[in-house]
Amino acid sequence: MTGYSNSGSICRTPLGEAPAFALVASCSIFILARADMGIHAAPAALLSLVASAGWICLGTVYPAKSSSSVAIAVLVSSILAIACINAQISRGEIYPKSIEAEGVVLSDRRMGFNRIAVVFVKPGPRKITGSRKYVVKHNGELRPGDIVRFSGEVEEFKRAAEPRKFDELLYWRARGALFSVRTRKIEVTGREFGVPIVRYMLGERIKTRLPLRTAGYIAAAWLGERDPDLALLHSNAGTSHILAVSGVHVMMAYAILWFLLRGLKYRLYIISVVIWLYALLSGAAPSALRAALMLQFVLAGKLLGESGGSFNGACVASCAMMTWNPWIFWDVGWRMSVLCVMAITSLNSLDTGIRTKFFISSPLLWLASSMQAAWTFGFVPLAGLIINFFAVPFFGILIPAASVLSLPALIELRGGRYFAAPAEICFVMWEKFSNNVTYLIPWKADFSYPLVTSGVLVLAYLFARACGFRVSRAYCATGAGAIFMAYIILSGTL
Repeated sequence: MTGYSNSGSICRTPLGEAPAFALVASCSIFILARADMGIHAAPAALLSLVASAGWICLGTVYPAKSSSSVAIAVLVSSILAIACINAQISRGEIYPKSIEAEGVVLSDRRMGFNRIAVVFVKPGPRKITGSRKYVVKHNGELRPGDIVRFSGEVEEFKRAAEPRKFDELLYWRARGALFSVRTRKIEVTGREFGVPIVRYMLGERIKTRLPLRTAGYIAAAWLGERDPDLALLHSNAGTSHILAVSGVHVMMAYAILWFLLRGLKYRLYIISVVIWLYALLSGAAPSALRAALMLQFVLAGKLLGESGGSFNGACVASCAMMTWNPWIFWDVGWRMSVLCVMAITSLNSLDTGIRTKFFISSPLLWLASSMQAAWTFGFVPLAGLIINFFAVPFFGILIPAASVLSLPALIELRGGRYFAAPAEICFVMWEKFSNNVTYLIPWKADFSYPLVTSGVLVLAYLFARACGFRVSRAYCATGAGAIFMAYIILSGTL
């Protein structure tokens, strides 16, 4: 075996199969070293570059003729990405003591003892560096799309007092906000038509026109809004990903559009536009943006006549989002989404049949998500191991069907609620099935080092195989994952 193809392309090496994984590794290690461990930028960058170079060398047996050019491209891209990330992490923000501004309400909800409005502030005479998203704490009633004028004292976001506690700074920085404003005065001066008001109006129509359970699932799938009762149900069952607008929902939209627009000349362009509109309509959640970006790379490959790997596409999307906003690295939903999609797409590298991969997928999804879920919430339900076998295909069919059946009621056709009745019956049947399984399997896995370590080892092996590692070298990568986990545990980082 020489490692060359007839065309001289790279074959079954990390640079040939998934060069973007080296970029993800560089960015992730740099963020951890720079922000979590407090290492200076230069040694943190060197550490991340050496680690990604070591990964490439470990997985390469016979370098191909074009390896050097791809390696240079990966190195340059890594350096540029690290430079962008460092510029944002190290930037010293200048906060005014008070502020008076006008902006558009993007969202408004109750959080703790306050009502929290995310306001996109219009440029004013007093320039504030960075994002123009402000978190406004108030006591009034606001609606998305309201134009508000407010003034108040500026408050910096608080850091968590100890690990595994809610970190206000990381939560809001991941969503693009720099600081919060405790309002002295806030008034609504008008309404501005746009995505926020469309989301609000559609949400109100869904709540009033559809049956209870159907309304909850449609609002979650279309707008990214979670009904508290449904959130509790799926949390107990270990299927919370069903309610999050993620790759599953984006791929549903893609599949429907691909079928409906077949034979159309500009099908790929139309799908691209609709997918991004859907991501914005769903609230631009990090998991939805990651899925839309990944799909966009796939569509771009189709336009250029290249198929491209789904695992590599997930890595490209993840790296692009970390470069744009490194704080998103600490978003729980984004982390779980990235780990799950990379785990599932890495199954394509295994030399097994489709049936085997199907049976592996459910426990793999559970393991990939349980590491972060257990760290954040303290436990993960074991019932999810069984329920997820049925949840993904069931909702993969039912959500699109329910969306179509809900349209007559949403456009106020006479008897429209009767069309939505079959979907409501199916959702209620699922709720009974889920409750029965959680009753029979009531146990939960608490956060523990064995749980996290097993997840790291399994993912390290699968990611190595997806990057073109031979089996023996994939085991070496798994050993490197074990050493990394030992360091994390002994250093007290975890």
